[in-house]
Amino acid sequence: MDQQTKDDIKTNALIATGSLTKVALLKSMTESKTLTIMMVIGVTLFSGFGFFLTKVAG
Repeated sequence: MDQQTKDDIKTNALIATGSLTKVALLKSMTESKTLTIMMVIGVTLFSGFGFFLTKVAG
C-alpha cells in the first residue's frame, strides 16, 4: 500500500466514526496558540454559564 491509500483509509475511518472534526481541531490547536487560547476561554465561559444555570435552577 502506498502512503496515499493509507491516508485515505485513515480518513474514511475517521469520517465513519464521526471523529474527523475532533482530530482536525486538535491538530489545528497544536499549531495555533490563538486557537488554543480561544478554546480555553470558550470552554471556561460555557462551563461557568452551565454552573450558573444549575445554581439558579436549584
